Amino acid sequence: MTRKHKVSAFIPVQNVEDIIRPCLESVQWVDEIFIVDAFSTDRTLEICREFPNVKIVQHEYENSGAQRSWGMPQVAHDWVFIIDSDERCTAELHAEIDNILARDDIVHDGFLVPIKTKFLGKLQNHDRYLGYKGMRLVHRNAYKQYTLRRVHSTLDVKNRSRIRNKEAFIIHEPIRDFKNHLHKMARYANWAANDLFEKGKHAHWYHFTLRPFYKFFNHYFFKLGFLDGIRGLILCSIAAWAVFLKYYALFVLEHSSEIEKQEDKSIIGP
Repeated sequence: MTRKHKVSAFIPVQNVEDIIRPCLESVQWVDEIFIVDAFSTDRTLEICREFPNVKIVQHEYENSGAQRSWGMPQVAHDWVFIIDSDERCTAELHAEIDNILARDDIVHDGFLVPIKTKFLGKLQNHDRYLGYKGMRLVHRNAYKQYTLRRVHSTLDVKNRSRIRNKEAFIIHEPIRDFKNHLHKMARYANWAANDLFEKGKHAHWYHFTLRPFYKFFNHYFFKLGFLDGIRGLILCSIAAWAVFLKYYALFVLEHSSEIEKQEDKSIIGP
């Protein structure tokens, strides 16, 4: 099917030489692969340059939303397919996007795309903690509708639709290495805690007990994570642990700030 609207794939990267190739291979059908690199020091850019229609720009990393809102106005085409380096576009999703872009007029400004997590070689079909759907096919001007956070910036396109084909989705494979994943969780917890701290939020006892428990219960039972077997159990436990880490990091920030204030007072004197 001939596309009447051209599309750019938008991929933010930083030191992802071990995972970027499958992502790039899955989007070779686009008219432009637009890379925003946060000054990688490994072979990431070397690998990216092996592919046709690649444009690379560099921007210091702030957060995922900031990278996208900074880079999207620079893409060559009006439609943007947003995909991360640890994700892959399926052939079925490619076909659905082609169907949308083959229309004379596209009446929506964005399309929600299903996302499924692949964990230790197996797709997870029920739990939604690391997937479900995201605003991933958008008009270039949608960058103006980002709500920026250090973690999980949101793109809230009002005039939107969705990909309804259940076989068309993005494969997300965020957990490949145990040690690196623990470091990533700690980094994300720290970013999320900083967002909360700047808003004046405080960590209370229920953030360490009730909130993680609810997170696990919600994803494991209400969102049917138990149907994914032991992998579902692990992912839902990770979801609960991530909540605990976030508020632990916030607790540390609060008390570190108090200690600094006390030390400042002791230096200045009465």
